Amino acid sequence: MSAGRSATVEVEEKAHQHHNHTLPYQARPFTLGEATSREIFLFYSPKNSRTVKLAEYLHLALALRIEFDPGIEHFVERPRKILVSPKFAIDIAFWTRAKTGQERFLVGVPNIGTPGHKRDGAAMRDRERMELAAQRHDITLTYVTEQELLAESTAIRTYFELLPHVQYARRIPSRLTIRQGITAYFGVTPRSSFRALIDYFPQFGHDQVLAVAASLVHSGTLRLDLTRRLSLDSILEEVHA
Repeated sequence: MSAGRSATVEVEEKAHQHHNHTLPYQARPFTLGEATSREIFLFYSPKNSRTVKLAEYLHLALALRIEFDPGIEHFVERPRKILVSPKFAIDIAFWTRAKTGQERFLVGVPNIGTPGHKRDGAAMRDRERMELAAQRHDITLTYVTEQELLAESTAIRTYFELLPHVQYARRIPSRLTIRQGITAYFGVTPRSSFRALIDYFPQFGHDQVLAVAASLVHSGTLRLDLTRRLSLDSILEEVHA
């Protein structure tokens, strides 16, 4: 399943990206030293309508899980630092706000020996020090371990493969018509595959049908079996409230 070259071109996305200044936090920019010493990843977030910039695979995996969680309305990477000791502070990985209004601060905890900043990893594995630091800052932390994300590797790979399709969907002029057609289709057919949808809507390009179907997964209208590898034969189901 490829989204086509247009889905990976960032020029249009950069022209439209913005920060939501109504949120209580904004992403802290990387310093020059951080940007040159860490592995940096960027992707356009349809949820946030802006480009997200992250360091290390751990945070990329966690960001993808958050991006495709339909219960989360907004998220901000590196929303703030907390002081762990008088001379050492670390970044909170993400702040999230659910559609229910619940807010959380997430910390990614790397496995021992994971590449990256060893000092950061050691501090984040010291749960007692982290809890004391959080109390001083009057916040509650939610920990997400690398092992937990590895256990979800098939789902996270699926999110990674769906993302270009979701990015592309917003640029399709007929996306509303396709969305309405897919919604009506699932009103009478509770389960279907990407391949069946493409065959059912021959008047639209297959990449357009795929993209809009992916956007419906992103929004939580449709769901996939996340225990299996993504393919054209992956089964989609309508989500009932």
